[in-house]
Amino acid sequence: MRYNSTKETSPGSQIYNPFIVSSVSTSASTDESPHHEPLKRARSIVSPKSLSALFTKTRSKRSTTTIRKRRSLPSSSHFLSASPSTTSMSNFKLPDQEEFSFSSDYAPSSDVSSELESLPDLTDDEYTPDSTPIKPVPNCYFTTILEPAPVFELQKLQQLDIYEQQPKQPLVVSSSPSIFEIPEIVHKILSYVDGQNTVLPLESTPVRRKPLSYKHALLIHGNRQMAESALNDSRQQQQQQSEQEQPSYSSSPLFNCLLVNKLFYRIASEILSQKFYAHEENQLHKYINNQGPTTVQLQPKAFILHKLFSMKQGVFDQLIKLMDFQSLTWFELYMCPKILPPVSIFKQCGTKLKKLIITGSKIVDDEFVKQVSKYCPNLEVIDFRACELISDFGLYQLSNNCTNLRMINLGRKNRGHYITDTSISKIIENNRNLNTVGLAGCYITDKTLWELAYKLPYLSRLSLNNCPHITNNSISHLFSNPRLFTRLSVLELRFNLQLTDLKSLIEFKRRQSYHYNIVLLLELCETLMFKLRQQELEMDKLISQKIFQDISDWANDYNDGDLSYQEIIQLTRKD
Repeated sequence: MRYNSTKETSPGSQIYNPFIVSSVSTSASTDESPHHEPLKRARSIVSPKSLSALFTKTRSKRSTTTIRKRRSLPSSSHFLSASPSTTSMSNFKLPDQEEFSFSSDYAPSSDVSSELESLPDLTDDEYTPDSTPIKPVPNCYFTTILEPAPVFELQKLQQLDIYEQQPKQPLVVSSSPSIFEIPEIVHKILSYVDGQNTVLPLESTPVRRKPLSYKHALLIHGNRQMAESALNDSRQQQQQQSEQEQPSYSSSPLFNCLLVNKLFYRIASEILSQKFYAHEENQLHKYINNQGPTTVQLQPKAFILHKLFSMKQGVFDQLIKLMDFQSLTWFELYMCPKILPPVSIFKQCGTKLKKLIITGSKIVDDEFVKQVSKYCPNLEVIDFRACELISDFGLYQLSNNCTNLRMINLGRKNRGHYITDTSISKIIENNRNLNTVGLAGCYITDKTLWELAYKLPYLSRLSLNNCPHITNNSISHLFSNPRLFTRLSVLELRFNLQLTDLKSLIEFKRRQSYHYNIVLLLELCETLMFKLRQQELEMDKLISQKIFQDISDWANDYNDGDLSYQEIIQLTRKD
């Protein structure tokens, strides 16, 4: 291809369009044109980012079998085939420009065929797009020079000018964080979630002890229907407790709070680590076996093991090695008879320990009580029920060191002679704020009962079941005095068969209800309850007889200060 920019195009030159294929007569071939270079088609330059480049790459991946078939063809479908004797094709010229001429000499031995193979395939295939891609319109008023400008209404232009002239107010970004980003508020929220949903394995306190028999229930409730319902309720509760599995204590919503974000995870894990409790030994084994060298020690505030009857001391020793008890305030071993807590636990927590509950232990003795009271003088709640190795010696040491007690329970069934007035009197003397005292099965006398009445003004619950040395003298005198036991709401006197005079208890129960609006819960065994009902009936008869006698005396007395009937009639007549 040649281009001469200085040569003018002759007016008589014939113009051919090379892109229109038409039949050329053989007579025209006689006028041989001057020799031109072979016809060549320029390669189109395609941008690698355009859609054409994408389709070109797709076409280039065709199989080599298609290319070989093309090479085997004698001529191209895009050009006219000439006779074998013809050695050149007609000249082609662009309009009005003679300098742009295309010529081609086809010969079997020439290189034109190889050049034709490089031409793109213009046939449609499955990769050809159905529509031309739409180019984005530039963001201006005039897309092209030839297109007219868009027509805007005057009102819109005025509104646009007014909007542009208005001072733009800066965007106000709130600098205050969300409440869920403040650690103190999140901690308060999760603390409420923990308090409302976390269920600790604790022994529920019954409102009233179950009746011992049907006759006992009938004496308590007074009619058959209520007695039968009370017995049925107690039996159903026992069956449900024996048949049902242990409740799930690990379904706390705090586990879901761990997945919210880092702040929730940190605070929720902190709250969860404050309470360690277990009611199955398998749980403890899993916890011990899953510990690694990088595990952080827990610092619980509450440590509770519930009804682990077969747990051995070795497992407990492995467990406490994984914890730090410096923040411990509540330590409880409920019915774990084979475990003796080491004194090192109470050395760590020291004065922070407020609540100590160890029930049914066969190992805890006076030495243990002495050491605990030495290192934990701020105890407020002590429960040593059924710890039958504890005696007056350990309790005497406890009374000297612990002077902030509010609740103490030393009830037992065996070896009641180990606890007497010696230690209990000392405990009462040094702990005047006691409100709950449990002395079931202890060999206390009337002396302790008098001290309870005069030295403990806040006493509200008192258990004296099976205390064989209590007599009628103390019961009748103390409970008939209206100034004593003014806040008492629960009194247990079961199996004290030596008591015969229960009239003072009847008067005390009625006085609590009338003067202090307190419904006294009086727990008695079947024998004492029968005596109580008999004496209560006799008292009601005496009271009714006195009321009837007073009414009759008032009605039949002529010197009661009132006017007689005849005097009243005379006064009315005079008026």
